[in-house]
Amino acid sequence: MLKPKSEEDGCAYYEVEMRCAKHKFHRDIKETEIFGYNGLYPGPTIEARKGQKVKVKWINKLPLKHILPVDKTLDGAIDTPEVRTVVHLHGANVADHSDGHPEAWFSRNNQYTGPKYSREVYEYPNQQQATTLWYHDHAVSVTRLNLYSGLAGFYLIRDFHEQSLNFPKGKYDIPLMIQDKTFRMDGSLFYPEGVNSRLPGKPSIVRAFIGNTMVVNGKVWPYMNVEPRKYRFRMLNASNRNGFTFKLLDKV
Repeated sequence: MLKPKSEEDGCAYYEVEMRCAKHKFHRDIKETEIFGYNGLYPGPTIEARKGQKVKVKWINKLPLKHILPVDKTLDGAIDTPEVRTVVHLHGANVADHSDGHPEAWFSRNNQYTGPKYSREVYEYPNQQQATTLWYHDHAVSVTRLNLYSGLAGFYLIRDFHEQSLNFPKGKYDIPLMIQDKTFRMDGSLFYPEGVNSRLPGKPSIVRAFIGNTMVVNGKVWPYMNVEPRKYRFRMLNASNRNGFTFKLLDKV
């Protein structure tokens, strides 16, 4: 759980850096280069109460070159920095200036910004019922790449009604971020490149890319020992394209 940098007049203030880092997806897979909020995948969880305003300064400290193939033939990708980011809090009721418009992107250290860019610090009023939200990259033409690279995290809103219910709490309240990925032999992330190499600009975007390996909370095919009691699982499909049908099965 991310701790606020400061709190004043009931408003919690955070600073979150987007950084390139190494991540261990599995003991048998070499370390993988990722993009992560505070260098983590998933990013740190932000927790707020209904009616408690939260401010976040999203800081781009990513490298100038992307770790995945960038298709520069797409709208919004011509004559723009290869690595650009903007954060969208998915499902939140916020003003447009803090919604993460795809063209409100900014590059490393805000050297370059998109035409819709207006502020460094985003404001989230949290005037909605308790819910599970998530924040992720939303930059025009590279959202799929930045999300696949690891730019995603949970944002939880709590309220008194939820607190009055008999829901599992603490370590028994577990968010599960589910994504599909494909890895190369050296541990790096694979993403299609140059699939239309005969066309001008060598566009690489595909209609749908589904990885061959499932990842939950940053771990490949994870296993969890549980107690004989109730758990709360907040299940989030954070994949680019893949859809899932979840089932609970008795152990055979």
